[in-house]
Amino acid sequence: MQSKLTKTIIGAVIAVALAAAVSYGLINQQTADQLQTKANQTLSDDQAAPGTAPQQPSPAPQSPAPTPAPRQ
Repeated sequence: MQSKLTKTIIGAVIAVALAAAVSYGLINQQTADQLQTKANQTLSDDQAAPGTAPQQPSPAPQSPAPTPAPRQ
């Protein structure tokens, strides 16, 4: 149970950090989506039983999302 909670917290921290990076214009939304997918896959691979093949992540949306201008 503790391991699952830890992975959930790590996933949430990554999501918040990526959202902040997108909002400040450091990375674009597509890059953030790809990084979040990789992080989720890595966290879920730890839970998968050994010997099972990892699932391929779904492709990121192709439509460009508007990014807000960085605040000064």
